[in-house]
Amino acid sequence: MGEITAGERYGLTTLTSWPRIYMQLPPRMTQSLRSTRDALDAAVNLCWSFLAMGLASAVALYDEPGSRWLPAGMLITAALAYKGAVIAAQAYSGLMHVVYDLHRFDLLEALHHGLPTKELEREMFEQVSDTLAGEWVADLPYEHRRGRGSHVRDTDGGADAQ
Repeated sequence: MGEITAGERYGLTTLTSWPRIYMQLPPRMTQSLRSTRDALDAAVNLCWSFLAMGLASAVALYDEPGSRWLPAGMLITAALAYKGAVIAAQAYSGLMHVVYDLHRFDLLEALHHGLPTKELEREMFEQVSDTLAGEWVADLPYEHRRGRGSHVRDTDGGADAQ
């Protein structure tokens, strides 16, 4: 659910903004996300593997009453791996929410948009989401800064110091 709701609270479509906001994260945050995602992937792979092995062993050992514990054990292990996958997915979702809480304005800066007021924040992020989805937004402000003391051309072609 985090892949859908993390950015939507602020007006950002998570699926289109995540690849861009992820690139703005500090190394410590990306390491946490990678670690949690690896745990999720491992738990899901274990779940499917034990499920497949449990079903295959049930078919292979259907006429061996003394070996029925083996498929049952594998299915129980698959259920435990599933529980682990759910826990890892919740942790990953929580980290995605933290990313949007702390770094959504870094995304605006990287896309050369100014910071909105609190009242206009949601509208600004909805416009950014529309732009990232391929729609053209006419009134989305654009500010290109090259650092302190740089010059930006105004609409008349003159240079204004920022």
